[in-house]
Amino acid sequence: MKSHDYHIWIERLLPAMTRGYVPEHVWRVLAELSYFFRQLCAKELSRNVVADLEKRAPELICKLEKIFPPGFFLSMQHLIMHLPYEARMGGPCRTAGAIQSRDV
Repeated sequence: MKSHDYHIWIERLLPAMTRGYVPEHVWRVLAELSYFFRQLCAKELSRNVVADLEKRAPELICKLEKIFPPGFFLSMQHLIMHLPYEARMGGPCRTAGAIQSRDV
């Protein structure tokens, strides 16, 4: 699968696939994770949304740690903590085509 496929899987399909197969409290955390990434990977991102994501990231990780065993948590799972900060510090990004057309 390509990275776009993974984005669709975690942002849209994960909550739909797991509902009814896992306990309700587990489904709610997975749905919250999905919504977190959907907001973070949106085409337009406001500073207020990023600030809210930064506040919710530690809570989300704590909820995930209550559900999954410690062996599940590698460095990539804790990347959730850093992604909103990186989005805030990086600011808006431009595509390569926009950079080339402006510099010409």
